[in-house]
Amino acid sequence: HNCEVMLKDLSDSKRLDSYVHSESGKATLDGVAVDGWLNTKILSGAFWPQMQKEEVKMHPAIKDQLESYGRYYSLLKKPRGLQWRPTLGVTKVTACFDDGRERQFSVSPVLANLLLHLQDKATWRLADLAEATGMPPDTLRKRMVFWTANSVCSETPPPAGQGIGETTYTTIETSAGAPRSQTAADYAMEEDERGAAADDGQEAVIVSYVVGMLTNFKTLPLDRIHNMLKMFVTDPPYTKSLAELRAILDTLVANDKLNSEGSDYTIKT
Repeated sequence: HNCEVMLKDLSDSKRLDSYVHSESGKATLDGVAVDGWLNTKILSGAFWPQMQKEEVKMHPAIKDQLESYGRYYSLLKKPRGLQWRPTLGVTKVTACFDDGRERQFSVSPVLANLLLHLQDKATWRLADLAEATGMPPDTLRKRMVFWTANSVCSETPPPAGQGIGETTYTTIETSAGAPRSQTAADYAMEEDERGAAADDGQEAVIVSYVVGMLTNFKTLPLDRIHNMLKMFVTDPPYTKSLAELRAILDTLVANDKLNSEGSDYTIKT
């Protein structure tokens, strides 16, 4: 039954998303129009695995869009409203630089949120960026590894004797700009920071779906999980190979999240 509800949620989400964008295009409500880049999955909380909830203050450009989307949703579903999980999903962004370079990324919404703040101001103290985003400085520093490793910004360590909050990040606007921070590579050696640097956002989505499937079906073989992900994960589409999926699942096994026997996987209890 849960899987039937999950499939219905995905189907309904496409219809509701189309409705919201159509009504926004007609300016049915006053206020901010919903931009084409914002697409949502509207899930019935009781039938899905518990979603990770990370407390982050979203940039006004995102926050305004979410609020406007919610108003159009309520126009159709009144008195229902949306409880957002804005840190889940995948965001496609293009970083444009003063020297004419453009770089495209598929990242988590948290990383996209940080990029918008870098767009607003060329240089940030870590303490100020932590306050703007509502993220703990240690967590934020790990997230910033992705942007320093991709030469979007450089990191300057705090002066001797000063705390982590005095770390500064400066946008690199030209290819001849400051070299990438060596400390970023050092931080990336730790497991969770490696994940922050390498995660394109889809792996977290895959894990959520796999947990939901195994909660409902108890045991599933690798190829069945692979085929179900092709069905469920459509925006952006699921593109992992069978070998890549096995690597993700085996990591969950190694982290004591799943059990495996041959090619069959179950939730570890």
